[in-house]
Amino acid sequence: MHRRLQWLLALNLFLFVLFSLGVMTTPPFLTTMDEWGMKTTADSDDQTTIQIARFFSTVTSYKVCLTTGFIVSFIFIYLNKYRTSFFILLGAACSKFISAGLKDFFSRERPLVDSFVSVNGGAFPSAHMIYAVFLTGSLFILFSVYLKRTGRGIFLLGGFLVVGMVGWSRVHLGAHYISDVLGGFFIGFVWLLVMDLLSQKKISNDVRRKDS
Repeated sequence: MHRRLQWLLALNLFLFVLFSLGVMTTPPFLTTMDEWGMKTTADSDDQTTIQIARFFSTVTSYKVCLTTGFIVSFIFIYLNKYRTSFFILLGAACSKFISAGLKDFFSRERPLVDSFVSVNGGAFPSAHMIYAVFLTGSLFILFSVYLKRTGRGIFLLGGFLVVGMVGWSRVHLGAHYISDVLGGFFIGFVWLLVMDLLSQKKISNDVRRKDS
């Protein structure tokens, strides 16, 4: 299980680095993808669609992510899984610093369109995507304790759907390019996997000691 998570972490880190290089060098394929995303997704003034997009952006703000982290953390304390509780809370709290640090480093300008929401800082990577990935991921880790394989699969599918809607909302509202959203997804997944692996490390060491 750990080996699979490590490979998944490495893959997402590679993809984030790939998109980071793309943001700094602006290759034709990235520019074409971003322009296509802005034309097909952000070019709409339909108020219902805008309200739906705002909803998904609001429910994945840093405050919601941190609040969810606190709740999930306290539940794991109740389950006597103190290490998992600590790393879930640490991951939720530090997600803002990771996004802010990366935004300052890349300093990518926002899309040159009228945004339907207030925006701060650089565009890459999307902070809302980082929060969305960590929020849904921490809930998945929690409910995995109770759900069987089929239930975990359904929850995972629902989580990807929510994260996808968040990504769409950020582009539709004119706050990000598609590459910003994908970059946020990849680095958010990396951060979630790092916290998950660290939370399982002590358990693995305990199992090895018992086997020896």
